[in-house]
Amino acid sequence: MARKSAKDGSASGGKKAPAALELIVRAAESKKALDLKILDVRQSSALLDYLVICGADSQPQLRAIAKEIEARLRANGFKDFRWEGLPGSGWLILDLGSIVVHLLKEEERAYYKLEELWGKEAVVYHY
Repeated sequence: MARKSAKDGSASGGKKAPAALELIVRAAESKKALDLKILDVRQSSALLDYLVICGADSQPQLRAIAKEIEARLRANGFKDFRWEGLPGSGWLILDLGSIVVHLLKEEERAYYKLEELWGKEAVVYHY
C-alpha cells in the first residue's frame, strides 16, 4: 500500500505538525491499522488542528492499536490523557487537545463516515 501526502510526503503531512502526530501515526502503523488518515482541520475548526482516523478488523486489534499509541505517547512525555469509549463499542477516541484520534472497527467506520464530514481537501496523509 502506498503512502500519500498532500503536503511534503512525510507521515505528518508537513514539518509543522506536532511530534505527537508522528508518534500516533507510527504506533498505529506498527499495529497494522487500516486506512489510516490524518486530516488537517485548522481551516474548519476552532477546537482542534488534526484528526487521526484509522480502522481495525477486530476488538483485539483495536485494543492493540490503542495500547501502542498510549505507550509511545507516555514514553515521550505525554501524560495527561485517556481514551474514551470501550473496545466492545467498536470506537475509541483519544483527545489530546489539538489532535483527536478516532479508532474504529471497520463496520463503525463505514457507518459513520467521519472523513466525509471534513472533505477530501482536509486529508494530508493516507496510508
